This record gives sequence, C-alpha cells and structure tokens, in this order.
Amino acid sequence: MATGLRRWLAVALVLAVLIGGGAATWLGMLEVRQVQHRQAALLMDHNAEAIQRAVANEASRYTETLADITAAVGSQTDFSAADFEAVTSRLTRDRLPGASTVAYLVPAQDDEIAEVQSHWRARGAADLTLKSAGDALEHQFLIFSRSLDHVTLAPGIDLTQAEEPAAALRFARASGEVTASHPYVLLKDRARPTVHKQQSFLLAAPVTGAAGTPAAGQFQGWVTLSMRGSDFVEETLHAYAGDLLKVTLSDQDASVVTTVASTSATARLLPDTSLRRVRSVYVGEREWQIDIEPTQRLISETDRRLPFFTLLIGLLVTVLAGFLADSRRRALKRVADATALLRHDIERRKAVEARLLDREDELRHLAMHDALTKLPNRALFHERLEQSLDQPLAVFFIDLDGFKAVNDGLGHSAGDQLLIDAAARLLQCARAGDTVARLGGDEFAILASAPSSFSEAFAERIVSSLRAPFDVDGQPVTISCSVGVAVSAGGPADARRLVHTADEAMYAAKAAGKNRYMLADAEPAATRTP
Repeated sequence: MATGLRRWLAVALVLAVLIGGGAATWLGMLEVRQVQHRQAALLMDHNAEAIQRAVANEASRYTETLADITAAVGSQTDFSAADFEAVTSRLTRDRLPGASTVAYLVPAQDDEIAEVQSHWRARGAADLTLKSAGDALEHQFLIFSRSLDHVTLAPGIDLTQAEEPAAALRFARASGEVTASHPYVLLKDRARPTVHKQQSFLLAAPVTGAAGTPAAGQFQGWVTLSMRGSDFVEETLHAYAGDLLKVTLSDQDASVVTTVASTSATARLLPDTSLRRVRSVYVGEREWQIDIEPTQRLISETDRRLPFFTLLIGLLVTVLAGFLADSRRRALKRVADATALLRHDIERRKAVEARLLDREDELRHLAMHDALTKLPNRALFHERLEQSLDQPLAVFFIDLDGFKAVNDGLGHSAGDQLLIDAAARLLQCARAGDTVARLGGDEFAILASAPSSFSEAFAERIVSSLRAPFDVDGQPVTISCSVGVAVSAGGPADARRLVHTADEAMYAAKAAGKNRYMLADAEPAATRTP
C-alpha cells in the first residue's frame, strides 16, 4: 500500500514537473515571440518612414523639374524645336528614375488644326501631322517630345484618345498647378507585348507666358512628364526594400485604390498582418498610397528559429531536471548560447539602422544640392529663406547673359564648365553665412543677411565678377549677368513673394540692356551698370 502510494506520488511529481516546466517553457517561447514582434515593428516603422521620404523626395524632384522646364518654355517669345531641345537636353533616367517621355503639347479645336499644324511646322516640327481622335470639342496634340527610355512617341498624336492623361491636362489648365493622372498604360506602350505594358503616370504642368513677354499670363500649352510605375518603384525603392520588404505603390481615388507596381521580393511574406505599414504621399493633386509588407528575411534565420529552440531546450530541461542535475547545467548553457546569438543579432541590427540613418543624411544632402555645381538647390534655398524672414535680408536673383550662346556654340560640356566657374565666382563674392544657390539652368540666387545699404555694393561686385573673361577649355569666354535685388527689413514676409520680386527686378535689369542690376523698389533711374 505504502509502496504503491510512493509510486503514484513519484508519478505525480514527474507529471507536475513536466506540466509546470512545459507551461513555463511555453510562456518563455511566447515572450521571445513578443520580443521579436516588437523589434520587427520598430524596424518596419523606421523603414516605412524612410520609404515615404524617398518617394516624396523623388516626386518633388519630378514636379520641380517640370516647373523649371515650364518656366523656361513660358519665358520664350517664339518657342521652337531648338528651344525645346535646349531646355530638355540635360534630362536623363539617372536624374529622373522611371521617367519615360518629356513632351510639349498644345490645344486645338477642329477648325484650328490646319493653322496650328502650319504654325509648329514653321518652328522646327517639319514632319508634324496632327491626327485628331474622337469627337472632343478640343484636342490635345503632342508637338515636341524627348524619349528617356529609347521608346519614341510619334508627334501629332491626340491625347484625348486616352481619358486619364486628357483629364490630367484639363485639370492642370484649370488649376494652374502640376497635376498627376490616374494610372494608365502609356499610348506608346499599347501596341507592345503585354509583358512590356505597365501602369504609368503622367505629370502635366500648364505653360503661361512669363512677365515681360508678349504672351504674359496667357495659356500656351502643357509640358508633360510620363513615368512607368514599375520602373519608378524598382529604381527608387529597391535600395530600401531589397528582399526584406515588399513595397506596393497604389493610386487612391476617393475609396478606390488602384495598384500600380510592387518591388520584387524573392522571400515569402510574413503572415503577421499587424506588421504591415501604410503611408501616403501627395503628388500633383493625387494621393499615392504606399503599402510596406515584411518578408521572412526581415527576421533573420536565427531569430525565426529561436522560439523553436527555446521550446525544445525548455522541454529537455523539464524532462531531464528530475533525473540529472548535469542535464540542467547543459540546458542552461544552451540557453546562454542562444541569448548570446540574440544579443549579437540585436547589435548587428543596430549597426544596420545606423548605416540607414547615415544613408538618409547622404540622400537628403543629394536631394537639397545641385548635382553639377554642388550649390544648394531651389528647395534648400527656399528653406533657408523661410528660416531667415525675421531678420533684415537681401535676395539677389542672377541670370547669366549670353550663356545659351556659349552652350550652343561650344557644347554642353563647355556650358557645364562655365556654370561651375560662375558658381565659384559667386561663392567668392559672398560672405560666410550667405547662401549661394543654383535655381536651375543659368539662374542663381544669393540670400544675404545685410542692411539695404549693403545691397548695391554687393550687386556691383556680382556684376563685375561675372563680367571678367572665363577660361573654358583654354578658350576665353566673356558673358555678363542681370541681377535683381529684393530687400526685406525683417518681420512678417512672404518668401515666394520676395523671390518673385527679385525675379521681376532681374527681368527689368535684363530689359534695360543686361550687364547691370536693379533694386526691386527703385525707380528706373536707379538701374546700375557697374
């Protein structure tokens, strides 16, 4: 009786050890899973923010490039094929990932087609034949285009045959802003094999005559920039996503979400939907949705197996704890080894995050500086101007006179060298703390903190410095510049208005004969020629 009782007590004790140890092991495994989930969630949040910034920066570069081209076209008094070639000559896929075509389009009604065709043939589109499509009251004809992907689009095509780009053009004309289209298959891709067809976008900006031109304020046409969705996603986001994440770009129209493209990920997705992140970016009056999903490679192979190892080791410890103390010691050693591996993986992940932060800083620097002259670009210039509005400052808007002749006569490489040398001279004119920026093309700007009495002397120094001959590939080249100056005494001010005022003063100096400067609030007699 006593022996049987002891046997049952022993069995009960073993069962109690197994049940208690099994429960503790299961709870430990759940805790490890929770730690993994928290780490993965933090990593997903970090990656989602980086990807959102990358898409926003690239989209901003597209819209800024389109705005620069539109301004250049609008400033022409007799726009031609040669002008379009000069304005778009520096555009490449390296600068605009996923870009397909940059084009210039004009509107025409049925009774205007012959006149419009004759007009543009006389301006360099010798083989232009306008081909109207459908019964629209007004057609949207392609006049000039530059292919960035070696797939050309025939001039004269009518974009009203495709509702998506036609709607974007109409909205851009009505709003006066850069507008993105709903996703669609590009017209030049529709005859290609299905494997080459992608959901694509078109960005459209209205062209109006610039101040000082005969067509000032009048609508003239559109500049468009099309991009293929899959190419944009792969070229922009592959470095961020790799095989760790799957990123899907979609267009959101009200409650309807249209998938455009996704990054290619060879690893399987994690089934945990709570790790999915959704971000939004607004481009050209449209909302782009970015879905970021983790793959199994987000959690390393060691981390994925760690819960299983924890469960296995815990069970072994539980079973052997009742028999051999040495088995418990070996099991604890395995747990210590597994903990060391986990610590190593955590440190490695921290190192990866540090490299990602460094890469973010590098990308921000690239996004805020001009690739040719290394000067701050338009975005950084406006940012610093916004930060300086509460103190006295002066904005100098500088346009190189004669640059186009050098660029056309000596070639683009000579033009690039001239821009670099001009930037160096402007830096020599400026003081420490001043911001010298290249706004695009041959336009520069300087932001200086100074009283108004300093402005004229500074402007004279700029004009004199750029008038001196340049040495371009051993050949002396002489140009001049027109400078517009706008001064703010500090306090509430509109940064865009201040830049616009300096821009108008520059055009006034150019109209007065170039090679001079003009103060924005001065009478015509205050125009200076150093």
